[in-house]
Amino acid sequence: MNYTSDSDMLQRRKWERRDYQSAMTLMLADGRRLQGQTLDASMGGVFLGLLDGTAGITSGMAAELLISPDESDVGIPCTVVRVKAEGVGLNFAADQAAFGVFVTHDMLLDLLSSISNDFATTLDLNTTLSVSVAHMKNYLQAEAASLFLIDQDTNEIVCEACSGPVDIIGMRLKMGEGIVGRAIQSADPHIVHDVSDDIGFSQRVDEVTGFKTQSVLCAPLRVKNKTFGALEVINKRGSGLFTSYDRMVLTALASATGMAIHSAHQAADLVKKDAAEQASKAKSEFISSMSHELRTPLNAILGFAQLMQFDETASFRDRDRASIASIISGGEQLQSLINEVLDLAKIESGKFTIDIIETSPLDILENCLDMSYGVAKKAGIRILDETQGHNLPAIWVDPKRFGQVLLNLLSNAIKYNCDQGTVTVTAKLTSDDMLRFSVSDTGPGIPKDKQDLIFTPFSRLDMEGGAKEGTGIGLTITKNLIELMHGRIGFESSPGTGTTFWVDVPITGKP
Repeated sequence: MNYTSDSDMLQRRKWERRDYQSAMTLMLADGRRLQGQTLDASMGGVFLGLLDGTAGITSGMAAELLISPDESDVGIPCTVVRVKAEGVGLNFAADQAAFGVFVTHDMLLDLLSSISNDFATTLDLNTTLSVSVAHMKNYLQAEAASLFLIDQDTNEIVCEACSGPVDIIGMRLKMGEGIVGRAIQSADPHIVHDVSDDIGFSQRVDEVTGFKTQSVLCAPLRVKNKTFGALEVINKRGSGLFTSYDRMVLTALASATGMAIHSAHQAADLVKKDAAEQASKAKSEFISSMSHELRTPLNAILGFAQLMQFDETASFRDRDRASIASIISGGEQLQSLINEVLDLAKIESGKFTIDIIETSPLDILENCLDMSYGVAKKAGIRILDETQGHNLPAIWVDPKRFGQVLLNLLSNAIKYNCDQGTVTVTAKLTSDDMLRFSVSDTGPGIPKDKQDLIFTPFSRLDMEGGAKEGTGIGLTITKNLIELMHGRIGFESSPGTGTTFWVDVPITGKP
C-alpha cells in the first residue's frame, strides 16, 4: 500500500480548500450579522468560518447568507446544520437546491455518459473503476471515494479503487467491519453524518493514513440479490452532510457499477471456454442492462423538464428557461448515445436482424431529405439533390436501416459543414453493378492523421470537447449496417475543402 504522509495529506487538503474560500456575511434570524469566510463549499451548502466565534448559535437556526456587504443584496436562505468551534455548516433552502440541480444537470449527464462509455468499451476494468470512482467523488462533492470488493478466498473486504488525498488501494477490512462492512452485510445504503457518534465506525484506516473521516455515504454493490462489495464517499464538502438525493445517486451508480463488475467477471470466465462468442454475449447483456439503468432516470429527467418547458403558468426567468432547454438537449443527446450503444452491441453480438427486400432507392432518399431540410435550414446549410430526374434501379436493402444510413450521412454533412455551406447528394451506377450514393459537404475536412480512425467506435476525431454534439458511434454503426446489407462504404476528404462519404448497395438481380 502506498499511503501519502500525514504532512503531505494535510497540505493537499489545505491547498484544495483554498479554491472554495471567499468572504461572506451570515445574518441570523435574531438579527445578528457575523462576518466569515467559506472554508469549504458545495452546490447544497457551505462551511463558514466565523471571525467572532459561534457563541449563541445552535443547530436548526434559520439564517441568510449574504455574498457581499451591501445590505440591499438578497440573502440566500439557509439553515445551520453543524456548529464547530471554527464555524458553522449551512444547508441552502430547497429553492437553492433546485437551482443547483439546474446548474449541475450537465455534470450528471456527462457522468452517466462517461461511465457508460468507459464500462462498455473497457479492456482494463481496474483502470476504468479508478476513473469512475474519481468521477463519482467529484459529482457528489466529496473529499474522497473508494470501492471495496469481497475477497472470496479470505472473506475479507478489499479496497480495489480510490480517489482522494490518500491511497488506500489494497487496504483490507474484516467482514462486517466499519460502515462499509455494515452496508455489505445489510445490503442497504448508509448515511452517517458524524462518524464520532457511530459506534460501528472503524478508525483503523484513519489511524494508518492520517486522514480524518467526518461523514460517510456508502451503498452496496449487488447483482441478482448477491452483495459483493460497496461504494463509499467520505466528507461532503460545504455543510458536511450527505442528502437523500446523494444516496439516490450513489445507489444508482452502485447498481450500474455492480453490473459492470459482474459482467466483466462473467466475460473473463467465458473467454476461457469460448472467447469470441460468449464474451460478445456477456457484453451485449451488460449493455442492455446498462441501457435500462440509464433510461429509467433519464426518462424521468426529460419528462419533468418538458413539463416545466410547456408550463405557461410558471414564472420562470429567461435564464431558467434556457437551463430547462439545455437539460432537454443534453438528455436527448444522452438518449441517442444509449440507443446507438445498444445497436452497436447487438450488431457485434450477432443479435441484430435485418430484412433485405427489393426497394425503391428514391423513395427512401426522399424521406431522408424531407427530414433533413429543416435541420439544414436552421444551421444555414443548403442541400442540393442531384438525383432528381434520374431513373435509378431498385436495390436490395433493409429499407429502415438503409434510411438510417442515409440520415446519418446527411446529419454529419450538415453538422460538420462550414457557415452557409452546401451538402450535395448524388447517385450513380458503379462498374460492378452497384448503386453508389454520395453525400458531400463543404466543411473543413478530416485531418489526414485522423482518417484511419473514422470508423472507430467513440472516436470523434478533432470534435472532442467542441461545440458540435456527437457520440462517435454513428459512423461505426453505419459501416456495420451497410456490410450486413452486402454493401460497401468509403470516403474522400481534403482538409479545407470538404468530405464525401459514399455507400454502394446491390441493385436488383444481384445476390
